[in-house]
Amino acid sequence: MDSENPVCIGKGQPFIDGMSKASGEAMYTDDMVLPRMLIGKLLGSPYPHAKVENIDFGKALSLNGVKAVVTGRDLGGKTYGTFASRRDESGLAVKARYVGDPVAAVAAVDEETALEALDLIKVDYEVLPAVFDPEEAMEEGAPLIHDGYERNIVAYRKFDFGDVDAGFLHSDYVREDCFFSQAVCHGALEPRSVIAVYELSGKLTIWTSTQAPYKIRRCLSEVLGISQSKIRVVKPYVGGGFGGKVELNSLHVAASLLAMRTRRPVKISLTREEEMLLTRIRAPMRIYVKTGVRKDGVILAQSVDCLADSGAYASTSIMLMYNAGLTCLIPYRIKNFKYEGRMVYTNKPVTGPMRGHGANQPRFAVESQLDMIAEELSMDPAELRLRNATQAGDTSVSGLVFNSCELSKAIKESIRHAGWHKKRGNKQSNRGIGIACGGFVSGARGSGHTASGTFIQVNEEGGVVVLTGSSDIGQGSKTVMAQIVAEELGVPISDVTVLSGDTETTPIDPGTFSSRVTFYAGNATLIAAREIRSKLADIAATLMEANVEDIVFRDEKVFVRGSPEHYVSFRELAKKAEGLGHGRLIIGHGQWAPDNTQFPDRKTQYGNVSGAYSFAAQVAEVEVDRETGQVKILNFTVGDDCGRVINRLGVEGQAEGSVAMGLGQALMEHIIFGENGKIMNPSLLDYKIPTALDCIDTRLIEVGSPDPVGPYGAKEIGEGLLISTVPAICNAIYDAVGIRIKELPVTPEKILKELEKGKE
Repeated sequence: MDSENPVCIGKGQPFIDGMSKASGEAMYTDDMVLPRMLIGKLLGSPYPHAKVENIDFGKALSLNGVKAVVTGRDLGGKTYGTFASRRDESGLAVKARYVGDPVAAVAAVDEETALEALDLIKVDYEVLPAVFDPEEAMEEGAPLIHDGYERNIVAYRKFDFGDVDAGFLHSDYVREDCFFSQAVCHGALEPRSVIAVYELSGKLTIWTSTQAPYKIRRCLSEVLGISQSKIRVVKPYVGGGFGGKVELNSLHVAASLLAMRTRRPVKISLTREEEMLLTRIRAPMRIYVKTGVRKDGVILAQSVDCLADSGAYASTSIMLMYNAGLTCLIPYRIKNFKYEGRMVYTNKPVTGPMRGHGANQPRFAVESQLDMIAEELSMDPAELRLRNATQAGDTSVSGLVFNSCELSKAIKESIRHAGWHKKRGNKQSNRGIGIACGGFVSGARGSGHTASGTFIQVNEEGGVVVLTGSSDIGQGSKTVMAQIVAEELGVPISDVTVLSGDTETTPIDPGTFSSRVTFYAGNATLIAAREIRSKLADIAATLMEANVEDIVFRDEKVFVRGSPEHYVSFRELAKKAEGLGHGRLIIGHGQWAPDNTQFPDRKTQYGNVSGAYSFAAQVAEVEVDRETGQVKILNFTVGDDCGRVINRLGVEGQAEGSVAMGLGQALMEHIIFGENGKIMNPSLLDYKIPTALDCIDTRLIEVGSPDPVGPYGAKEIGEGLLISTVPAICNAIYDAVGIRIKELPVTPEKILKELEKGKE
């Protein structure tokens, strides 16, 4: 690559699969139809906590068109889970732990027959005491939802760095506050779907909407008792995931069992209501924050205590509670820090990973409190953040190493472009402006296999095929991989085909989560592409009687540096290389994981968990109607340090999507739990998400410098932006009307109530 004049890197490249999606050509799982395919449906428990005593499905099986019924007893007590220490799900329960927890599934010739069969299944339950609030679930005598978990605590994390007590003692001002972040759904356009096929050879193949095909394969192997080598997982197009499609779910288990029973393909596609009820939602969390500062605004100590609702199963609770504490130490220099996080089982739908994965909730609390502290100190909130901002070369008190960081620049540029000093504090107009900052990992170091891999092959006509284990779920990673290959080999992106997400043909990859894809898979692809280039350069150097290091690949041509008029086309070179001797394969492979990370010490939690960290500052401008309580977002300015940008259009899309998702959580989205922990608004008619009319133009300012570890210097942008959107909006609302809402969402009713209090 010519670092001074890149052809593809840093450009605004439309997604290579964009036309397929826009035209309707793209095949999603639910679009697929196989010969003799059956339709499956799930039967959920009407009780939040109950043992299944008996299931009588004789009438259902006798219904014309019904081919099979399966229950939890067919699994023989086997379970699965994201973490080996928390394998607490079976997919079909013998003990239901929330309303809707699937206990049986049917397969029939069509959907109508399958639904009718569900009504004919008779289940005898032993109803058990239930608990729905995490604080109540921890009380003495509360019903245990899973054996072996004292006080229903499924995950507990604790950090204690520096001397927090001394930090508070030497602070000129100390403040304590409590905040609450609500349960929200992912709102992916495509509900989950799966098709399972079981062959006579014992091979199970499933097509499914997933972010992590290899994780699905592993968990299916655990619960079905089938060797992973006998399971193939294929990811078609995915209509959004946001973390919710990382894990194995009941539909995968049920469809597999039904296919094994019937020897016919079985499809299960969730309705929107089932998507919200039976999968994963963002964890509700109560956050207690105590911060001590000097009178000049420098943070001397901070303690954060989080209590999160896990719902009925563990999901990614261990990692979620770790992230909630870890990410507090990314954007600011805090030398004395203490964190305690508890995640508690309740008899409610399961919470799990969602964009930001545990970072969003405490970020809302901390950034809101920083504005409150700034007001008490009569200090500009932006200036307070600048005085504490992490700098390149810093190492956090917990061991995080920041090789690159442009947060200060992000703050300065964001407030400059937003007109901060002119607009701040003008409450007469009911308009306000607010700021918040954040940072995130570029893939967290986990245990076990964390590396990404890529295979590349060049065919005799010069076309390039890329096989990557990473999964494109709509974020555009296939396009990024194509850009990297096109840049290295000097070919047009249209000549690059990217295949991903098939456990039988693509390299092993942990999955699309933790903002790791561009960082990990991008580097793996870069290594593979450079191996291809090196092989072809050797041949070109021989043909042109030149030094290998002088061979240039650009504009579909291969030539000697300084003599672009004397060239061989890339296609001609590929054909010559392919035909040498008895013929050869032009292949390259790459595997990559950062070598500057370490798994955190199990006792102290000290360690550098990521190869790089992103940083962002966001400035929101709002207008609040004092008569109705309605909040209108006027402008949003994002200063982002994601390192060197690879695809400018993709980065802009991530920024706009983050703002849209963030304003939804800040102002309108809220899962309402009714009696027995049942979701009362499980459809998009009642659960309000932003539409195109709510979204605004977002100004994105690129402030990053190339990171020394990322591919071409790139870092993450998928999750880090979202975590500061909500507090920026909340801080802007306070600037507009002097109302500080500590419990999300900030609804018109809450604003009017607080305004009325102010009149008293």
